[in-house]
Amino acid sequence: MLNKEVSFTLMGVITSVYNYLKPRILGMMVAFLFLAVILVAVFSTAWPSLDQIPQNLEDQSNIQGIGVLIFTEFVVPFEILAIVLLSALMGAIYMAKGDDK
Repeated sequence: MLNKEVSFTLMGVITSVYNYLKPRILGMMVAFLFLAVILVAVFSTAWPSLDQIPQNLEDQSNIQGIGVLIFTEFVVPFEILAIVLLSALMGAIYMAKGDDK
């Protein structure tokens, strides 16, 4: 009915919000931690400019200069990216496999 009066109590609202968020708290904490790590990494990284990449006039694509940078200054991020991509590939294979039923 349109004339039914609805009343909210503070404790009832807090309880319903808590019951809604209770199963999601761990996931939200992990997501916020991941976001914090990403933001710290983005803002604390000294991004190299084109002047820092070794120039090779014979090869305009400069693949050798990029390879030297990846395997000298950026070894740890390269390895972390490799692990993340490998785990994503394994997860995709697991999801695509499906049930055997």
